[in-house]
Order: sequence, then C-alpha cells, then structure tokens
Amino acid sequence: MAQRSARQRSGGGMESLWDDLSGRNRFEWEYDADFLYIFDNREFAASNGAYTPSMTIHSVVFTPTAGFSIQQNRRVHHRVAAGIELAHDMGLRSWRELPREVILYYDAHMRARKGSFEGVAGVFPRRFLEGTYSEAFFSDSTKFCDRNLEGMLLKWRSDRFYAEMGLDWMGKVTGPQRERFQIMSAGQWDATPWLSLGWTGSFFHYAGSQVVRGVVDNHLLEPWVKADFSRRTRWQELSLQAGLMIGYQWDRLQKENHEYPAGCEIVLTARRYSFSLQNTCYFGDNLMPLYGRQDVSGVTFGHNLFLSHPFYRSPFYDLLECAWEPRISPYLNLRVAARIHFHDSGFVGWQQQLTLRLNLDALRNRDLPAGRCL
Repeated sequence: MAQRSARQRSGGGMESLWDDLSGRNRFEWEYDADFLYIFDNREFAASNGAYTPSMTIHSVVFTPTAGFSIQQNRRVHHRVAAGIELAHDMGLRSWRELPREVILYYDAHMRARKGSFEGVAGVFPRRFLEGTYSEAFFSDSTKFCDRNLEGMLLKWRSDRFYAEMGLDWMGKVTGPQRERFQIMSAGQWDATPWLSLGWTGSFFHYAGSQVVRGVVDNHLLEPWVKADFSRRTRWQELSLQAGLMIGYQWDRLQKENHEYPAGCEIVLTARRYSFSLQNTCYFGDNLMPLYGRQDVSGVTFGHNLFLSHPFYRSPFYDLLECAWEPRISPYLNLRVAARIHFHDSGFVGWQQQLTLRLNLDALRNRDLPAGRCL
C-alpha cells in the first residue's frame, strides 16, 4: 500500500491513464476480406443498344483489410482499417491495373438508450450503405464499377426506425477534372409489423474545373410506402411498395432551363425459400432530361452526371427479375438471376447474372450487419 502511494505521488496521472487503457479499453487487431465474382451477360440487341449497349461483365474482386479496434466502454467502439481493392476483368492479359483503389477508414459506434449510432469516414466499401436505393439512384453497373465511397456515412438505428446519410466525393478539381460529389440518404420507419414508410434521396453536385465553368444540379427524392402481406403465410416476403419520384435538374449557365421531372415507381416482390420474383414498374416523366445534353465545353453529361440506369429516360420502364439465392452460409452468398427489361415500345433486352460473394467479417461477427453496429 505504501508502494502504491509513492507511485501515485510521483506519477499518479500516468498510472491512472494506464489503468484506464488496460481496464475499460480493450485493444484488438482487426482483419477482414471480401471476395466477389461476377458474371453479367447483357443482351440489348432488341433495342439496338438505344439505352445501354450489349456487353459482358466478367470480373473478380478481392479486398483484404487490416487494422485495429478499441472497445472504449460498453457503449463506445472505435475501429480503424486499411487495405486495397484488387480487381481483374477476365480476358485481360495485363495485370498492371490489378490494384484499383485504396481502402482507409475510421468507424465509430455508440450505443444510446433508444438506439445506436454509427459514423464512418474515409474510403470504405459501398456495402456499408444499408438503405434501399432504386436503380433510379444507382444502377447495378454503378454499384459494381464504383464499389467504394470516398467521404463519410452516418447511421442511426432504433427498434422500428433506421436512417442514414452519406457523402461520396467523386471528383477533385485537378486540371480538366470537374468537382463532383453526391449526398445520399435513406430511411425507414416500421409503423406496424406489415406497413413501412420511408424515403430515398440524392443530392448530386456537378461543378466546374480549372478549365470549364459552370455548375449543374441533379437531385432526386423518393418518399415511399411499403406493405408486406407475408404474415401468416408461407412466404418470406409478399410485398407492394409504391414511391413518388420527384426530381430537380438545372444547368446554371442555362438559367431558364429548370427541369422538374416526376413519376411513380411500384415494386412487387414475392420471396419464398431461395427463390424470388420481383417486378419494378416506373411511369412518368423522363427522369434524366439532361442526359444527352452537353456542357459548355461540348462534353455530353451522360454518366458523368447520372449514376442511375439509363432506362429511366423512358416514360415507361418495367423490370422483371427472377432470382435464386440458396442459403449456403452467413458469410457466403450465391445469386443467380435473370433480368428482363421493357419500355414503352416493348421488349428491350435481358441480363443473365451470377455472383458469388464471401465476406470474412460476416463469419467473424455473425450477429452484426456489415459495418458492425453495437
């Protein structure tokens, strides 16, 4: 006891800090790995590639990460991770582009009385997004080709409510490269066991560069309502979701050309065991009126301004998807799907997809979603 008193007199503050680190704070090394194989054959000859060309995406992606975590106390958890995304397109003979992007992020979690909060900052996988985003916001090509977000993400989860807001900074002004960033948000409130209300939103800012003037706005909001009638049936899901699409687009150099496209999207989903059938129907205005127009430098906006599926340029679009997803394990997912596309003039084309994904974090933390929430 006398020895402890002497240590306290000589350096009590340092000992208190050490006791705090070794007692309440638990340090652990972290590691994770995500493997993705995708085969996506797209046949759109029926529409002569008017909206999107025929092609085959056949690639493999491996993303290992490592870092550390600190359990500050029962309510607060910190994690820092770094890694690299390795991707290869089948058939290429060059491996120089194998390293695609650096992964580097900080992930914090805090448990409150009525829910839990998570904040992520850095370069992190897009799969950390948990909201439901229509392809009017992100096409399947965007989700595959741009697999990481560069910015931040905030999440809040309680018993019947979930909300998220993220920032993806896609372009820094360097010479001719224009500044681009997107703020996205999604949320859901489960009003009853069978009825949910929610929203999806996107604020896309397409600014100028050192050689090109001008700012273009591309914003879209979808409030939606969803009813699931699967209770007391053998179906895992039997739902109807209806949403109102409200857009705003403006090339600020063309001050008179404000665009306010709007439409409605209805999604019918039937899921039983490993099989699912989903029909997505959109009708209304062309949601991408600036898609084919040019900026002041003569460059077509196209995919530089829109991350959504080009089919939403049609006043009517219908997607029928049939999928098989056998439950192999919590960390290994296999999905086989056929996607058939229609627009106002009829059949457009179809896709045959096969994806295989293995996520190590889902094996190490089976009860926690991607991104880990306490």
